[in-house]
Amino acid sequence: MINDTDLLAYATGTDLSDDENDANVLPANRVSVRGPEFEEYDVGGPLDIDSGDADNAFGIITTGFDPLEVTESGSRIAGYITTDHRSQVRLGTYVIVPYEDEHLFARIWKLQYQQQFEVDDATEIHSRRMLRSNTTAELDYKFLAYLDPICILYENEPGDGLSLMRRMADRIPRPNTPILPVTEKLKIQTGLNIPREGIFLGHLSVGGELVRTHASPPTVPYYLRNDYSMGDPLIFRHMLVCGSTGTGKTFLTKNILRQFMSEDNRYQVRDNGDGVKKNKNPCLVIMDPQDEYSQLLENNPGLVSSDEHNMNSESVRFGGIPSTKTFVAKVDGQTYSGRSRAEQAEFTIPFEMVRNNSWLIAAAGLTELQGIALELLLEDYFKRPGTHTYNGFIEHIDDAGVRGTYVDNGKVHEASYDGIVRKVRSQAFKRVFDQPATPITEMLADIFKAGQVCVFPTEYISNTRIRDLITLTLMTIVVDNKLNTSGDALVKETPIILVLDEAHRYLAKGAGEHSKRIISKFADAARQGRKEGLGLFLITQDPQDIDETVFKQVNSRVILNLSNDAAISAMKVKKEYEKRIPYLKKGQMIIQSPDNSDVVEIIGLSKCTVKHV
Repeated sequence: MINDTDLLAYATGTDLSDDENDANVLPANRVSVRGPEFEEYDVGGPLDIDSGDADNAFGIITTGFDPLEVTESGSRIAGYITTDHRSQVRLGTYVIVPYEDEHLFARIWKLQYQQQFEVDDATEIHSRRMLRSNTTAELDYKFLAYLDPICILYENEPGDGLSLMRRMADRIPRPNTPILPVTEKLKIQTGLNIPREGIFLGHLSVGGELVRTHASPPTVPYYLRNDYSMGDPLIFRHMLVCGSTGTGKTFLTKNILRQFMSEDNRYQVRDNGDGVKKNKNPCLVIMDPQDEYSQLLENNPGLVSSDEHNMNSESVRFGGIPSTKTFVAKVDGQTYSGRSRAEQAEFTIPFEMVRNNSWLIAAAGLTELQGIALELLLEDYFKRPGTHTYNGFIEHIDDAGVRGTYVDNGKVHEASYDGIVRKVRSQAFKRVFDQPATPITEMLADIFKAGQVCVFPTEYISNTRIRDLITLTLMTIVVDNKLNTSGDALVKETPIILVLDEAHRYLAKGAGEHSKRIISKFADAARQGRKEGLGLFLITQDPQDIDETVFKQVNSRVILNLSNDAAISAMKVKKEYEKRIPYLKKGQMIIQSPDNSDVVEIIGLSKCTVKHV
């Protein structure tokens, strides 16, 4: 029978039996079965592992179960996790594995238990015994963590920690190298390619737990790139916030928008006069269906000194924005009371806008022939001298002589003409066009001011057709003036962030004439916004409904909890993150922004930077 002494003798090449006087000398009748020594090779000196780090190591790289390999198509790197640290390891945990002068930065993608001894624990007898008295020890099983290499971290200038850079994972770690927790903020930010400054979105987390380092504060802030070091700021590549009802979309959006409105945040815009680029604060234009964003004016009374200290330490902007102003559409029979102290200004939509946007009065939908005929009727109406109003247009097409001119001469079929009259004669249009207030087209200088927050509430309007008409009209004003060469100079020369809440209502595929036209405009805005200083900020609970021509232009996507499978699938995130989406708690989110960082999970602020009721 082979005993422990024999096994040890085999491993060491010596005979340790009691009847030998010299343990280092083999007896004449014994033959050493020890294999040849490993060839010596230069490994560049011992690994520089701090003793404290070694004590805190999760475990070591091992080849005891699978080959250790790194290939161009993938890798297999397994680590043995010691019993003291098994409770600290989670799927997604970030770790580093040291080389002589570099580090492998990786995340744990798979956890596995393997039996330490040959015991069949899948039997009825064992099962019943364990149910009565579970005496299983953690040491009875091997706990393995499989690593997904993200990159190699190295110092561009040896000895200068601030010159830390990353490259693809092109090296294989040695067996028995320690697997260490990441405790340096700079290594995490560099490893995940997160900018070190920019627009603050939240703090890095794994499985709903904040990632903590040895820095002060210990959390790792996640920033959205907001400078010109690698091209235009990412807001001009557009942004989407999506989440189910009650997941905190508005709370999060207020915090994000507040970061854009700091005094020192300026963007380059072209001056049409001399072609020279100027730096200006952005103008925030918000379509607000729930009357919540005017509160950007006011401070959050719930913030205490410790909150403010933590925010200042991570360059998080907080406090009300004094330049917030509410622009209220005058609608016959509707009154806006307002939920904030923001200054209010009334406006109306002049029928004159229909001259170049006939679809504004085609809400009920027209056939192709009716659409062509309406264009003809409007063109002839606007050629008439005098003031052009909605009531004037209705009187014009109601006139029997005008009808005869078109029908009798064969310009418009009789059925098409009558259908047009029936569809454009609407109480909704009558209540919104040409009301006793300043036309919106005459207020562009008041609205599009650098550094101003312009909120357009529609919650007080009961008629959904009117609400949609107002929202789409304002969106058209922004997009047309930004993109057209003949657009208003003031609009073109001001950086604009256009915020559209409930975006699925206006950008849904095939949702009527209004949406078809605005989708076309928004697709152009999404493609050209980067060079024109126009950023789209979309908020929705149904991302799958947004037209693909617009959706695919959105570079940065903030994903909160979604329970709808179609919505989750539409986000097209990696499988390991897709599975987490239905389990995200309030405040947790997945960030997918390929031009900013790797896909990560973060947690937003627990308190709003401005008033939020």
